[in-house]
Amino acid sequence: MVKGLIIEAAVNELISKQQNRHVPYGPSEVSLDVKECVDAGLGFLHFHAREPNFGEMRWNQPELYKEGIQRMRELGVPATLPWYPTYLTLSPENQKHVVSLAQDPEVRLQMAAIDLGSGNNNDYDPATKSFYRPDQAKAWSHSFHKVFFDICRDLQLRPYLGVYEPAGLRSVAAYLDMGWLAPPLVLKFFFSVQGPYGMPPTRRSVAMYAEMLEMIFPGIAVEWFVMCYGHTIWELAEEAIQIGGHVRVGLGQYHPWRWPDPTHEEPTNAEQVRKVAAMAGAVGRPIATPDEAFRAFGLRAE
Repeated sequence: MVKGLIIEAAVNELISKQQNRHVPYGPSEVSLDVKECVDAGLGFLHFHAREPNFGEMRWNQPELYKEGIQRMRELGVPATLPWYPTYLTLSPENQKHVVSLAQDPEVRLQMAAIDLGSGNNNDYDPATKSFYRPDQAKAWSHSFHKVFFDICRDLQLRPYLGVYEPAGLRSVAAYLDMGWLAPPLVLKFFFSVQGPYGMPPTRRSVAMYAEMLEMIFPGIAVEWFVMCYGHTIWELAEEAIQIGGHVRVGLGQYHPWRWPDPTHEEPTNAEQVRKVAAMAGAVGRPIATPDEAFRAFGLRAE
């Protein structure tokens, strides 16, 4: 049997309507956008809680997330559609939305995302030969991750692990060995056109990551995604589709965050989902439904 392709969409994140007029802001816009994406083949969702009129971030306000999820379900989006909110740090104040949404039976949050390791994940502008925030660095220790995994265990959340560098996979292997994590693993490989970090955004890099998974996690169930900050996502998606990975698209990652998009493209999220579905259809790979993604991630049925 050919493994179904799970299509994830990051529908808004930090992008503004000035960058793309189709970016959804508040719960009403997000829910309508997600319904269209599900109809196009979406099986996995990420969105940020944002103020409806001006799109200001409401990072950890559970009420906006809940309203968005409830509106989606009123439109017919399956309750089994896996989804996750954004995060800031692991302080109790900044995780209150995750705790609230996981404990709310009307919402049924079952996934939470975190990135692995430390690094300089700064964008670079060749035109000005400068980094965006060159003094900023992410320093996340193993102890930091242990706190996150404990939160996930206590709330019965499946961790969604963001891999910026190949060494992150070896850390995951150690976390498995210590019992901090349990299969199935759900991983996301970060690529970037603007940021000179991680593996280069090429097909060969995707294939190399797939080879590493076989080497480091033999016999362990792993679902893995490729994503890219920039338009190179289509090249990466084609490779992932052909070798058994999954694909994350969405306006939240398609346009540069720090400066104007030179292509002036304004796709919708549903158009991007349909494009991935068409790529999969061209090579005979079926699209996974939300229910199938739910089961692949090992989420619990109510």
